[in-house]
Amino acid sequence: MGRGKTCPGNASGMEKKRISDEFEVRESHLRNTERADRIARLKREIRDGSYEPDIRDIARLLTSAMDPTL
Repeated sequence: MGRGKTCPGNASGMEKKRISDEFEVRESHLRNTERADRIARLKREIRDGSYEPDIRDIARLLTSAMDPTL
């Protein structure tokens, strides 16, 4: 290959990387949106007095008390 030219295989790899990066950004945004929706729903239930914790909620609270990054 001459100077300034790209290898077709390299261009394909770069395109795959770009698509992969875009997918990861979208997935991350979706997870954040879903998490925000769950939190808003829980807050609404707590304010309304209709919240009833289940075993998963209790386990999550206990886990987060041990590791505040969760």
